[in-house]
Amino acid sequence: MNLDELKAAYPDLTFEEVGSDESWDEDASGFCFVIEANIHAKRGRATVMVDDLPRVAFTGNTVGIRKMLVKWDLSRSHLAYLAYELGRAEMAIRHGLPFQQE
Repeated sequence: MNLDELKAAYPDLTFEEVGSDESWDEDASGFCFVIEANIHAKRGRATVMVDDLPRVAFTGNTVGIRKMLVKWDLSRSHLAYLAYELGRAEMAIRHGLPFQQE
């Protein structure tokens, strides 16, 4: 799935290309996610890191981000960890508390 397909499939999320690589494609290996909670905007954010460099960030409702990530080819343990972190981010957003990914 490429970035244009993701944008079309998830119109409730905003997508920001962080890296300057025009040919960004989902890579099944060598990537991880950084989860953030924007308390003031009441939004979550997941940034895809490929080879330790940010490539694309997804911003929106944490439930929408989780639904999108379920469609990715992630191991169950990686997906469980991301769901856990997104849940923690959602609670931080709801209660106006600081959030730091574990």
